[in-house]
Amino acid sequence: MALFIVCTTVACSVESSTTQLAPTPTQVDVSGRWSANITVQGVTGRMVWTLTQSSGGVSGPVLVTLPNGVVLLNGALNGALNGSSLPYTVSVGPGAVPAQPTCTGQFGGTMTVASTSMSGPMALISSNCSIAFPSNAVTLTKQ
Repeated sequence: MALFIVCTTVACSVESSTTQLAPTPTQVDVSGRWSANITVQGVTGRMVWTLTQSSGGVSGPVLVTLPNGVVLLNGALNGALNGSSLPYTVSVGPGAVPAQPTCTGQFGGTMTVASTSMSGPMALISSNCSIAFPSNAVTLTKQ
């Protein structure tokens, strides 16, 4: 009988405990096509980023064209998404600026990413081109 009382007492004193876990922050998926109008040397063109995201890494082609389809620039974007921040660099290799085939360089910045738009600075990092690339903020919209 004493054993029954001990077991009952122990069983009654056991409490269940649930721990609430903090929600993990969700990271925006930037995969897909993003675009914005951009003005280069007084001419307005369309800049399109076609991005692929793998884990935190982001990459893809960048294309700037005139309304008539003439290519002004094409390059390759590389970046690393951290929450809603996307530091990026676009590399432009030989032949990527058809009007100046020997032109090479890099531009970049850090975008703040939302579900359907991203915005931030775009600045020239290095270049051997005679084209004056704009250094300002840009907002891209997901297509």
